Amino acid sequence: MLGVQVQHQIKRTLSEPQGLQRLRVLMHGADDEHRTALAEPVCAQFGFVDARARVQRSSCLKALRELERAGHIVLPAARTHPGVTRPHGLGAPVAAAHEVPGELGQVRDLELVVVEDAHHRRLWNELMAREHPRGATPLVGCQLRYLIGSAHGWLGGLGFGAAALRLAERERWIGWDDEQRRTHLHRVVGLSRFLIRPTVHCHNLASHLLGRALRALGGDFEARFGYRPWLVESFVETPHHSGACFRAANWVCVGETRGRGRQDRERAARETRKAIYVYALESDWRERLGVGAAPPDAYAP
Repeated sequence: MLGVQVQHQIKRTLSEPQGLQRLRVLMHGADDEHRTALAEPVCAQFGFVDARARVQRSSCLKALRELERAGHIVLPAARTHPGVTRPHGLGAPVAAAHEVPGELGQVRDLELVVVEDAHHRRLWNELMAREHPRGATPLVGCQLRYLIGSAHGWLGGLGFGAAALRLAERERWIGWDDEQRRTHLHRVVGLSRFLIRPTVHCHNLASHLLGRALRALGGDFEARFGYRPWLVESFVETPHHSGACFRAANWVCVGETRGRGRQDRERAARETRKAIYVYALESDWRERLGVGAAPPDAYAP
């Protein structure tokens, strides 16, 4: 009986006008997802968890199906062969960048290209699958991808998606309660992929591109999804990476994760600790959230 009550509560939340609007925006940005996988970003956006912080995927999926039957939404086609979805790539390596200078100021025609068409999406997927350490696992939630272009060829890419559902150190640093988190979590986006191709060695390129992407993100995100995010979060595996390019681009390290994350499930069952970095896109985000100043014992890496 409890499961039925939870399902009804989820359906009621999603059926409200504001809930339907957020749901449709989320579904528009999740075109790589099948209907079962779609339940996870919906749970993340709306905070559908039980008292033990377990994500209510099954109840959410049932509610989504009922909303589809009622004509409120159209879900992706059901898959006849369940399994892990791998993004479609080009089927061949992306041509290597040529004669990339070692100094940022000498890179010609450096640009961020918003991924909007099928060719650029396949190109982005191919780069991540072949050259990013974590591969091209599908992003979740509202997604925005950039390719890094230049006169020397493609230099890499970035991918933004849904923020983590819960992060103890992030919550401590922000200072919000569970209700504020559930209401405003969609205002936090996650930098899930950042790739400078392994063959590209250019001083200050990474921090420059991080800053450039963050300056573009708010407007590009609003153009696609109808609202602006306030914060961006990302993770750096320690001690393999120092996070220097994040600090150079004025990100703040707020602590460490305490275990495996959303995309660690296919890895060995070991604890993977990562430094949590956060960047404020809006200077008055604390006022908008109604929270106080950062804790005085802010984390120092």
